[in-house]
Amino acid sequence: MTLEGYPDAENVGVLIADQRGYFAEAGFDVNVLAPIDSDNVAGYLATGSDVFGLLPLPQVVISREKQMPLVAIGSLTRRSAMAMIWPRESGIGGLADLKGKTVAINGLSYEEGFLEAVLDEAGLSPFDVQVKSVSYGLVSALSKGRVDAILGSANVQGVELEALGLDPVVTPLRELGVPPYEQLVMTTRRNRLAGKSRWVHRFMSAVARGTAAAIENPEAAAAAIVVARQELALPAPSPKLAEAKVKATLPSLARTAVMSPGRVTGLTEWMQEEELIRRAPSTAWFTNRYVQPGS
Repeated sequence: MTLEGYPDAENVGVLIADQRGYFAEAGFDVNVLAPIDSDNVAGYLATGSDVFGLLPLPQVVISREKQMPLVAIGSLTRRSAMAMIWPRESGIGGLADLKGKTVAINGLSYEEGFLEAVLDEAGLSPFDVQVKSVSYGLVSALSKGRVDAILGSANVQGVELEALGLDPVVTPLRELGVPPYEQLVMTTRRNRLAGKSRWVHRFMSAVARGTAAAIENPEAAAAAIVVARQELALPAPSPKLAEAKVKATLPSLARTAVMSPGRVTGLTEWMQEEELIRRAPSTAWFTNRYVQPGS
């Protein structure tokens, strides 16, 4: 399976399930990878390269718009931490002050549309700002002054910027007109589910067990992030920074993995209203069947 990005606080339930052998105890031999390009995870799933993958829920919606046969089967983080972030010393007082500025995004297929939607609420058009895709380089781009603001996560980039001694202004997108939604969901290809209810339920139970362990022991969760980064030969945060990110993420971690149908519907309806998709997909693209007791 492939994570949505680098091993970090939002996917720590998977990391612990892997490192503590919860997947193995459930009968799975899981190879947890980080994508070179986080916008490719949906493609890995659609082509069958991966069995499972983590995706932001809006990216699953966009993937369905592209006719990819993907299904969201459980939540890892229950609410979005996406936010507009800029340095307090920049003098930017609000979104309207971004006119003529440069804003960096990761480059996921839905992010530019989300950015345009919140800018529109502030009376700005897409032509009023320059958008730069920097993949994993959001913090570097902002801290080194290459961009004026970023569309990032309060519990990841926001915490990393604070650790650098900066004073970031963090405005959650939920305060800028974007409805609440499940941020990170486990996803698979539809045909992977046929006749495998118990198999998938065991897998998701191992993920839930890992998430519960992270909630119970944040220090162990932070250590799991560092170990996972080192195993993948990726830059690892200091234990203190990892702990800070876990602490900021704990309120959002999904204790049950059950997705809220209301939030899912609210997100897709909003995306349709904002013309980010032509029509909301049918409810067949997400299910709680594999995370509910007795299923």
